[in-house]
Amino acid sequence: MPAPAQALPAPDIPPVPAVPDLSALRTALAEFHCAELEVAVGKDQRIAISGLTAGDTDPDSLALLAQDYGTGQRAAVEVERASPALCEPLTLISALRTTNTGLAAPLSIRLKGEAGATALDGGQDLVFDVTAPDFPAHLQVDYFTSDGDVIHLLPNPLEISGRVEANAVRRLGERGAGGRFWSIGPPYGHELIVVIASPTPLFPSPRPEAEAAASYLPALKQALEAAAPTTVASARFLKTKAP
Repeated sequence: MPAPAQALPAPDIPPVPAVPDLSALRTALAEFHCAELEVAVGKDQRIAISGLTAGDTDPDSLALLAQDYGTGQRAAVEVERASPALCEPLTLISALRTTNTGLAAPLSIRLKGEAGATALDGGQDLVFDVTAPDFPAHLQVDYFTSDGDVIHLLPNPLEISGRVEANAVRRLGERGAGGRFWSIGPPYGHELIVVIASPTPLFPSPRPEAEAAASYLPALKQALEAAAPTTVASARFLKTKAP
């Protein structure tokens, strides 16, 4: 009579590590007004922080911050630096950006074809969509360069009105659409698009199409102080490089 089969012990299966909750860390990183930072968890369960900063954000400080909010491990930090000149406009609109993130349908910026692009080459057209917030608004769209200038993309001499309906999408820079279009040129590096949506125009008449940011920012500060409390803003870094 054959002996009864012996039950084989179950193999040891390592437990699946818990994915850390990053919500508190994301909230803390949002306080860095001059930075655009992303956080994720790698396959090794190590927290990784990446992005761009125009301020004096120290990578070691970010690593320690992640350690406080995360698993106790120091995070892997890979942050590029932009011109410190881009920090001032971001600081100026920081409260408006916070208000915007709380909207059910926030103001947003999306570069055309950005899904596979890491940078815009010299000579390439700058084309992007602005999605309006959930109220009819007037858009002020500014492009801050790495060398301290600002180009007012909207309103502009061919498109004197920045008026949009609630949740409407307005494309800027499309050739053949009858409006202004722009091509990427020097100086190359990290630059900044700022969009402000307000119930009424920020300025009684359009600004010069291009001017020094140092001249514009005090006027913008004054306009924002007088703007309606529903005014919101969004910002987007972009990287440009020589062709």
